[in-house]
Amino acid sequence: MTTSDLMVTRQLGVHEFLTARGWLLDGDSDPARVWFADDVHAGWHYPATFGGRHINDVADTTPVRLQSYFTFDNEGDEVFAVVPAGNLRGSGCPEHDTEERFFPLTAGGVVELDEIAALLETLEPRARSLDPRALIECRYFGPCKR
Repeated sequence: MTTSDLMVTRQLGVHEFLTARGWLLDGDSDPARVWFADDVHAGWHYPATFGGRHINDVADTTPVRLQSYFTFDNEGDEVFAVVPAGNLRGSGCPEHDTEERFFPLTAGGVVELDEIAALLETLEPRARSLDPRALIECRYFGPCKR
């Protein structure tokens, strides 16, 4: 199997795993294409975030929905990232703040989906229950429960 074949197989495996859980593909890229991991707009999001409510996207203001994508670590190695729903950049309280979580590829060059599934069992219900108004108030009016 070539490196390109491995990449496509890895991307399609993640795609099938996430879409079976109700996630949707972001961007215009196809996970069956080698360059999918290089596309900064390619990834997946969990549409049930915030109870499935649509909220307008305002740069650096809108809380982020539960999302995932391929990216590269500081050494240039490909990794898989999951971003829990919440407020980015350390704003607000610890309960509402979120931070990317990186998962290195296995020695065989695949994403460890069992590890991701265990994490999503916690993150998906939390994402569904989050109130975007509470997140925005936390971010702009000070940490909750102070």
